[in-house]
Amino acid sequence: MHDPINRLLADFGNALGLDGLSLDESGYCCLSFDQVVVNIESVGESSLVLLYSSLGALPADAGPEVCRRLLEANYFFQGTAGATIGLDTASGAVAITRVVDAAGMDTLDWEAAIKAFVDAAESCAGLLSAEPLSTERIAAPPQVDAHILRA
Repeated sequence: MHDPINRLLADFGNALGLDGLSLDESGYCCLSFDQVVVNIESVGESSLVLLYSSLGALPADAGPEVCRRLLEANYFFQGTAGATIGLDTASGAVAITRVVDAAGMDTLDWEAAIKAFVDAAESCAGLLSAEPLSTERIAAPPQVDAHILRA
C-alpha cells in the first residue's frame, strides 16, 4: 500500500536510530527535529507524501510587514525549498506544506527533502517574529526564463 514511503521511512529511521519507523494504519507519521515537528502523511494510495509543519500563530498585531515577509519567502519558493506557506484564517495558524513523490527516491533523496523542509520551516517560523524590514530594502525578483512561463 505505502511501500515506497515506508521503505524510505524505515531506512531513514535506521540512520537516526529509530528502528521500525513507518506510517501508521491511517498513513501518518510524525517526527520532531529540534523545535520543528514534521507531519508526514500519505496522499491516498499513491506514492505522494504530504509534509507539513506549524510555523506558529500569526500575531494579532502582525501588521502587513509579517505577511509581506511570508509572501516573499513563498515567491517562487525562494525561502521555502519547494514548500508553500498558508494561513488558516479561523485559527490564525500559519503552516508550511510540501508534497513529495516517494516513488524512485532513495534514502539520500529523502534525507535531503526532509532537511530542506526542516530548514525552510525553521527559517519561515522566524519570519513571524522577525524585526520589521527597513523601508529601503528592495528585493529583485528571481530570473525566470521566458519559456517557463509559456504554456
